[in-house]
Amino acid sequence: MITRWVCHIMRMPDSRIPKQVFLGQLAMGKRLQCRPVLRYKDALKVNMKQCNIDPSALSSDTQDRSAWRTLCHAAVSQFEDSRVEALEHKRAVQKGVQPRSNLSAWPRDNCSRVCSSRIGLHAHQQTHR
Repeated sequence: MITRWVCHIMRMPDSRIPKQVFLGQLAMGKRLQCRPVLRYKDALKVNMKQCNIDPSALSSDTQDRSAWRTLCHAAVSQFEDSRVEALEHKRAVQKGVQPRSNLSAWPRDNCSRVCSSRIGLHAHQQTHR
């Protein structure tokens, strides 16, 4: 939805105030020395890069409305698919991790039981005698 609004602004004539404000730069003033607060235009560029849309070609790509909508829909759906896939992979990795035991495991020779300590193995062997 946001990219459709940007397309609308970019197709406006250069004399329109919304386009001048969107593309304009401040003549006076300074930004903060630490990490500056992002402008709308900066956040838009980050989002476009995440969706594999070239921000430098914004003015030429937006002139054809139907091609721009098709490009945006395809890019956003591809981004969403990759984002969901990454989250599912992350969750699978988290779920697949086994809790670590304090010491090495002590397997029992005659049965399938694995004891977590040597004294536990000794006590278990006592039950099989």
